[in-house]
Amino acid sequence: MKKRNILHALIYTVLTLGALLVFFPFYLTVVSSLKDMSDIFSNFFGLPRHIVFDNFAYVLQRPDYFIALKNSAIITGVAIVAMVFFLPMCAYAISRRRFTSRFYSFLYFFMVAGIFIPFQVKMLPMVKLMSNIGLLNRTGAILFYIANSTCEGIFLLVGYLASMPTDLEEAAYIDGATTNQVFYKIVRPIMKPIISTVVIKNSLWIWNDYFMPSLVLNQSNLNRTLTLYQYSFRTENSTNFTIVFAVMLLSILPIFIVYCLFQKQIVSGMMEGAVKG
Repeated sequence: MKKRNILHALIYTVLTLGALLVFFPFYLTVVSSLKDMSDIFSNFFGLPRHIVFDNFAYVLQRPDYFIALKNSAIITGVAIVAMVFFLPMCAYAISRRRFTSRFYSFLYFFMVAGIFIPFQVKMLPMVKLMSNIGLLNRTGAILFYIANSTCEGIFLLVGYLASMPTDLEEAAYIDGATTNQVFYKIVRPIMKPIISTVVIKNSLWIWNDYFMPSLVLNQSNLNRTLTLYQYSFRTENSTNFTIVFAVMLLSILPIFIVYCLFQKQIVSGMMEGAVKG
């Protein structure tokens, strides 16, 4: 009994520390966005002495903020729509043929191997290639994200499909259904949890990513995403932290709301996808 209590105390301690590590940066973002600069320097970690909403008003009155918001929304939205359209079809073909076809078996393991290649290794060749073909722009960023999400997306989708029985598909084929009919009317509806997982996982990554846009997009006002836009308030000698934190909070809210709405699908999709591989 004593060992069990110690174990429970240890588990709760670890969970509490983990929750604090997650909550503390969000707390700093919220309280810092409600301060003025003097309050930031004199009381960085504490609550604001006087709540200030002028930071949000200043950001929302700037047209370049909405340009950055539009760029982030377009890049994230188009990349996610392309993933939702192409990845399930590719995963279905690989899942059902990888044990009977050498080509699909090689393709699957090729995709899995791509997960273990660090981004730093493939970063420079990809940027050089896209520079040579004139794609260091918003279109190039979209293609960049689609390419970098393919390997992990295929792995998750194939693992999910491996846990699905094929009885319904075989019955549909016997009744004269085509492959397209089987996929769109039977398989794809069942894949909704794992598709939601892939969508939300990649949406969080694309929306909050700074590194890839800094490589692919030029720094003009017309191409910046929200993560790049935050650096427009940084000069050589100073940084307006209150405005930066206000932009961060405004950037977090849309994707945070989407994540909360689809949280159940994310958890169920990850659990199902981990059953078989």
